[in-house]
Amino acid sequence: HGVLAGLRNGTIVRPAAIFAASASAAGVVVTFIPLAVGPHAAPVVAAALLAQPALSTAGRWCGGRLGDRRGQTRLLVPGVALSLIGMAAMAATSSGVLVVAGAGVFGLGFGVLQNATLALMYARVPAAGFSTVSAVWNGAYDLGMGAGAVGVGALVPLTGYSGAFLVVAASMVPALALARREARVDRPRAPQVDLVPVAAAA
Repeated sequence: HGVLAGLRNGTIVRPAAIFAASASAAGVVVTFIPLAVGPHAAPVVAAALLAQPALSTAGRWCGGRLGDRRGQTRLLVPGVALSLIGMAAMAATSSGVLVVAGAGVFGLGFGVLQNATLALMYARVPAAGFSTVSAVWNGAYDLGMGAGAVGVGALVPLTGYSGAFLVVAASMVPALALARREARVDRPRAPQVDLVPVAAAA
């Protein structure tokens, strides 16, 4: 038990890493959307910053219902894909429609991952390990948000906001591959059936 032991446990570190990738984009959204869109488009900023948390709440609710019925790992790939697509759409900073729509799509994926990764991590440890899971997951949240904001702050002078947002979207591709791996690991296998040849009737 403990945080260091949790960080050596791949079964909980992998979902945390997937979530951290989406959390890094969340840090970018709340920090840089107002600057990227500019003060001349204040209604776009307000709508985007409303759409992202509103759809995150909807994503958590939907993710909870679907995850209980179909398994949490099935939600990892859709959650990362929605986060990636939404972040890429927000790179079109001159289009208010795409910025708001992208913020909503990102928020939906982020909410799905919030619920799915935490529930999956809890399911993979005994009750005595719940505090470890909480610490690792919250660390992924905070470090992801901080890393995203700091990274884009360093990139913007070189690439501009649109280029930096695309880099953030591209940085989620490894998380998408990891999510696919997790889904394959937890996929139930068909029972093995011994096929016994039946002798033909005389």
